[in-house]
Amino acid sequence: MKKLINTIQVGSDKQWDVAGTVFGLLGSLAILSQLLSEFERQTPSTLSFGFVFGFLMVYGFWLFYGLRFKRPALIISNIIAFSLQFTLLIIISIK
Repeated sequence: MKKLINTIQVGSDKQWDVAGTVFGLLGSLAILSQLLSEFERQTPSTLSFGFVFGFLMVYGFWLFYGLRFKRPALIISNIIAFSLQFTLLIIISIK
């Protein structure tokens, strides 16, 4: 465990923030692809309301965590993910 901790200490905070932002945006692309799929389908959604709402709460928490500790990677990626997830929740609720 100590070796793992030492390994992840490599790189500056700025490098980790950039990497965190990139990976967070990749996650948002996954939500966007599901959102676009839901827009295109005419049939009722098969997504669970609880699943989508649960992830909305997760993204909301990490957004507030990022705001609290002033971590740009968390703020940027989670505000986008939260917005997309909220839109997805609305779409599946309407269907």
